[in-house]
Amino acid sequence: MDYNRIHILLDKYWRCITTIEEERELRNFFSGKVIPPEFRPYQVWFQTPEAEELPPLGSEFDHKIIERIACARRKKYRRLILSALAATIIFCIILFILLLTTSFISDNVYL
Repeated sequence: MDYNRIHILLDKYWRCITTIEEERELRNFFSGKVIPPEFRPYQVWFQTPEAEELPPLGSEFDHKIIERIACARRKKYRRLILSALAATIIFCIILFILLLTTSFISDNVYL
């Protein structure tokens, strides 16, 4: 086995950019009997079978993700509508106050 390739694959693995085939290659390498001393600290890490035994994601996972995205969009739209409504109400209140004060000022001018 080319140890330079193992160094490259380990570097890619720690940066989370390996493919599944490359990870299998690392697992195969570390499941061998002869492992150089420089790679022995990583041997236990790659001998755990958890990654190989993960079940594939089903269509129900896709539906949950799509529903969460739709829910987030609805919340965002609802928040936008409520903000516009609040701004409209504040604008109407300010306009009403201005109309009242201007009519009060105009009534007092003629006295």
